[in-house]
Amino acid sequence: MTRPATIPPTYQVDFEPIGKRVDVTPDTTLLEAARRAGIALTATCGGMHSCGRCRVIMLAGHVSPADEGEKALLTESELQSGYRLACSARVQSRVKVHVPPASLVTGQRLQVTGESAGLTPDPPIWAYPLEAPPPTLHDPRADLERLTAALPQGTGASLPVVRQITETARTHDWRLTAYLRDAEIVGVAPPGAGPVGVAVDLGTTKIAASLVDLTDGTELAAAGALNPQIGYGEDVISRLTYALRGPAGAHTLAALARETLDALLGDLTAQAEVNRTQVAEICLVGNTAMTHLLLALPVSQLASAPYVAATHRALDVRAADLGLAAAPGAYVHVLPGIGGFVGADHVAMLLAGGLDEMAHVTLGIDVGTNTEIVLARPDQGALTSTSCASGPAFEGAHIGHGMRAASGAIEAVALTETGAQLKTVDDAPAIGLCGSGMIDAVAELRRWGLLNARGRFERDHPRVRSEPHGPEFVLASAAQGGSRSDVVITQKDINEFQLAKGAICAGVESLLEATGTSPEDVREVVIAGAFGAFLNVQNALAIGLLPPLPHARYRQVGNAALVGARYALVSRRMRERAQAIAAQTRYLELTTYPQFKRRFALGMGLGSRE
Repeated sequence: MTRPATIPPTYQVDFEPIGKRVDVTPDTTLLEAARRAGIALTATCGGMHSCGRCRVIMLAGHVSPADEGEKALLTESELQSGYRLACSARVQSRVKVHVPPASLVTGQRLQVTGESAGLTPDPPIWAYPLEAPPPTLHDPRADLERLTAALPQGTGASLPVVRQITETARTHDWRLTAYLRDAEIVGVAPPGAGPVGVAVDLGTTKIAASLVDLTDGTELAAAGALNPQIGYGEDVISRLTYALRGPAGAHTLAALARETLDALLGDLTAQAEVNRTQVAEICLVGNTAMTHLLLALPVSQLASAPYVAATHRALDVRAADLGLAAAPGAYVHVLPGIGGFVGADHVAMLLAGGLDEMAHVTLGIDVGTNTEIVLARPDQGALTSTSCASGPAFEGAHIGHGMRAASGAIEAVALTETGAQLKTVDDAPAIGLCGSGMIDAVAELRRWGLLNARGRFERDHPRVRSEPHGPEFVLASAAQGGSRSDVVITQKDINEFQLAKGAICAGVESLLEATGTSPEDVREVVIAGAFGAFLNVQNALAIGLLPPLPHARYRQVGNAALVGARYALVSRRMRERAQAIAAQTRYLELTTYPQFKRRFALGMGLGSRE
């Protein structure tokens, strides 16, 4: 009697912050797992354990112990911090690893721009050229008093700025530029070195930043990075839960965000060839959870109903207190929030999109892991905003071959009689599917009759493939793509997408009802955010992801939150307007709104086929 062959177990390897996952057999190296997933790790030695370039950081799970070769290439401190060489570490359980940017041959596309109109600067920082006589025995005034004699009465400086004055004044023969914020000197610089500022959108998944000349509002450089907190949770609730495990959790999440922000400051100033000490002001926005974690504010009350923030007021925090190397007295200004998880990033989006000054009824949607929705009713003189947890499906999480918008991600899909026409990021071989590609795929599958209105595959359709786990559709075969398996979209993927879609649909419908607004009243829909910049509006309408509003025009504005942060960075008037927006915006809590669950369920449908 022949015994049935034993099927070896498989373990999932989760590569963050790329968001790509792959199943491998035990003892597969992380480098081989990355190759199977289509992730190009830097390995100039070809995986022969000699270059030390394929570094990853273990976040969860177990791999084989470091061998002598790894110990020779990694320091003891690095090993203790979780660093491993992907070519040596062999998978022994389900694992999650962080891939540093330096270990990737190609990076992820990050949206760091958005629509912006001209703005007359009214900066919080003013530059004063100063020249003072050097001290003598006949004029032994102290350094600070010597300089402030030429400044408005009552001007002072913090201790770190006083230290800077003493050194800079003598280096430049008592000729320098002072940066004033109200009556406080926040930094000094050589003569002619004007102040610059940094606007930051601290997103759940991505961080975008812009370096701006504070004298004229000109953007000097832009940069982006993935939020490294992803390794501790795809969504805000997961991260808040991790932070509540103990002081170490909260400290870890704060440190990760601060270190990434400081690295972005270094990148921006290097691009623009300015000194870090010229960074005299930073304006930062993010949802309520992101700003709380960054600032180490209490989050226990935010992590459970009724989801109350420690504060929604605008805050001014010393940059140095957040570990950011800038002018020694520089501040980080955090815009105000509104309610629940609707935070400073939403206020910035409203500011940039001018939704508080619209002459007609306007709907604003910022699609992401947390989707914020706002309705502007000029006839009522108010804004109403809400937030729905649409989940990380649009970022590729919970989707079998999902990934973020990195090289090789399918971002556009069009079906033909014989196959699928695909567009990938960087035109690289297909290795997975990002959010905009997912929307296109669902719309095309529905249009061609492969999906029904309930989101179920038509199993008898000749283009639908049956597998033990259920029906699926092949977008790119292994031979066509850049990974060692077919890139497919499964029934489970469709279900995950429908959950995200249902939350957004229910949010929009609830907001319209709560404000007494009919679909015919809406004249414009503003679609904001990095994800929103790349989605196909017609496909999103076809499957009901965006609401069918008969008289509305749809406008994609890119990263409006970053633009709003930039406005507030260079204009005190815009900061006042942001305060007014936060004060006049009503927050609608969806979890307690009547019929929300019913609307959520109905919103999961995919509409009628064209």
